[in-house]
Order: sequence, then C-alpha cells, then structure tokens
Amino acid sequence: MIRTLHYLKAIGCDFCDDFIHSNITLNQNFTELQKNVQKCTLCHFSKTRKHSLMERKLKNTKLMILAARSQESENESGIVLKSRQGEFLQNCCKEILQLHAEEFYFSYVFKCFSNKFDDFSLQSCIPFFWNELYLVRPKILLCLGEYAFKSLGFNDFNALRGELFSFKDFFIIASFELEFLEKNPSYQTAFRDDLQKIKGFL
Repeated sequence: MIRTLHYLKAIGCDFCDDFIHSNITLNQNFTELQKNVQKCTLCHFSKTRKHSLMERKLKNTKLMILAARSQESENESGIVLKSRQGEFLQNCCKEILQLHAEEFYFSYVFKCFSNKFDDFSLQSCIPFFWNELYLVRPKILLCLGEYAFKSLGFNDFNALRGELFSFKDFFIIASFELEFLEKNPSYQTAFRDDLQKIKGFL
C-alpha cells in the first residue's frame, strides 16, 4: 500500500486523516465525476469507448466491487454488468449476500472498454476510482482479480485471496476475476466461499 500512497502523492494528491484526498478529483460530486470520465481522453482506451462505464447513480451501499475491465457488450449498451459475467456476479450476490444490483456499487479500474491491461492507462484511470471510493465510502471493498488488486498497490494476490483485512475505515477482500471464473468454473465454489466471508459484515 505504501507504493500506492507515494504514487498518489506524485500525481498531486494530498493525504488527510479521514481518507486519501486529492485536490484534483476528490473534491467532485458524483455528477461532476461522471462528466469528467465521459470526456476523458488521457489514454488510448478513449478511442474504443462507445460509453463510459460507471454506475448511473451514486448508491448508499455497504459493498463496493472493483473489477479491472469491462466486456464488449457493456461498451455497446453503456450498462455496467450487462454481460454473461455480470449476470453471474449479480446472481451470486443475490443468492449468497441477498443483495440485488441496486444494493451494491460496482466499479471498473478502466472506465473505457479495453481487451487488455495497460499500466500507462492505469495511471490516468485510477484517480477516478479513488474518487468513487471516497464518495461511496463502503464498508467492504471486494476486488475481483489480481490486476484490480494490484492496481490499489497490493501484492501477493494468491496469498491474500479470500482474506478479509482492514484498511482505513473499511475492509478489503480479493477474489477471482469474473473472466477467470467463466473459463475455470471449478473455482466458482471458492469464489462463493469468499462471498460468504463478507456476508456477516453487511
């Protein structure tokens, strides 16, 4: 986490007792944040964007879920989680956590569609996520996949996957990426077990 804090400071962020605070992004409301994401051209992913992929409204929820990148069907529709993988996640949340889509907040590291990970684009996109996190202020952050987990400055995904730990005023848990689960259904049981671990905190 220290590496991420130094990185945020390098791009102009200040730190306060309550949370990571950026003079550039964290002073925005949700509507302003959406507009800035929609008009962002800081990296080449904006060239493939048909829709910026954010929740349509701010939700007062205890659970926030972060994944690295969206699906092409979401880029076409402009609707977050409108994909086979999104349907799987929503069904798991409903079945295990008794949460409908309106009862958790979902975010992507990359707000524009891409079919690959890109560390240069990450530097442009990650401040948008910190802004979302600041506005939502969840009790639990569920990171789906190694790249989403590492984008926040954490290492050792394999060792920490499924472990619930505290950071500032919320908890973090990492689990498998949705694309990985789709290709490797034998891991879905472990994913469901990870969701069970956070059930009592919601």
